[in-house]
Amino acid sequence: MVDSHVLVVDGSSLLVRAFFATAYSGRLMRSKSGVYTNGVQGFLNMLTGACDIMGPSHLFVAWDVSRDTFRREIYPAYKATRGELPDELHPQFDLARELLEHLGVAQQSDPRFEADDLIGSIVRKAECEGHRVTILTGDRDSLQLVSELVTVAIMKKGVKELELYTPCRLQKEWGIGPDQITDLKALMGDTSDNIPGVPGIGEKTALKLLSEHGSIEELYSNLEKVKGKMREKLELHRESAFLSKHLATIVTEVPLEREIGDCRLQFLLEQAKERLLELELHRVVSQLQRFTVTA
Repeated sequence: MVDSHVLVVDGSSLLVRAFFATAYSGRLMRSKSGVYTNGVQGFLNMLTGACDIMGPSHLFVAWDVSRDTFRREIYPAYKATRGELPDELHPQFDLARELLEHLGVAQQSDPRFEADDLIGSIVRKAECEGHRVTILTGDRDSLQLVSELVTVAIMKKGVKELELYTPCRLQKEWGIGPDQITDLKALMGDTSDNIPGVPGIGEKTALKLLSEHGSIEELYSNLEKVKGKMREKLELHRESAFLSKHLATIVTEVPLEREIGDCRLQFLLEQAKERLLELELHRVVSQLQRFTVTA
């Protein structure tokens, strides 16, 4: 097995959390030139904090850049219930990506895919090469990627309080494996992503059905074994169930711009220092000193 640890970060999730952690207290930092920087500062502090805690050998950051992904083409209502992000936050996505580029951190975005799909693609590649992987994210969509080599770290309060999910923990808490996460969403839906599921089926019922049948494919192949109104619900919303599973399934074959070897952990501070100081991110410069390597 390769002796390495790849930290794969949901950059959008991290930045949004960093922004609101300071926005709620009213501390919206701006540089003298008027550039909002509170989200970016928190993002870089959390990123370096995660590297401190986890000690990865490689780092990759994935970004969402559009809501009009292929899933919207399939189902226009996908994520349609989500509100708009604050105006003060929007430009900080570009700024965060710019700073990571200066720092030499491997990152990628794709307008047709979500960050989760980029995460899934690089995670499966790393896994196939024998690397140990940790996914740092704020939501549970990535739980379907958990394996013996892949741990999902769900942020509860920044990066200092994490829920670490392994196949064992999934089985213990929910009684299902990672390959059944999409079946769970197929049945119960997902209100945050506006995935419909089967109306009238909640988590408890969905888990019971999966414990009995394993997957929605097997469930629908043996629908005659389901009795009463539950069977009627499943029959009526068959199309919705399979659509929901498709929407919930992370794509793991997005073309990647980098090999795993290109993602070795580095923060090239000298390349980014001028821009960081221009933005008055002095605390970030201090944080990055611990990881500095020369270009």
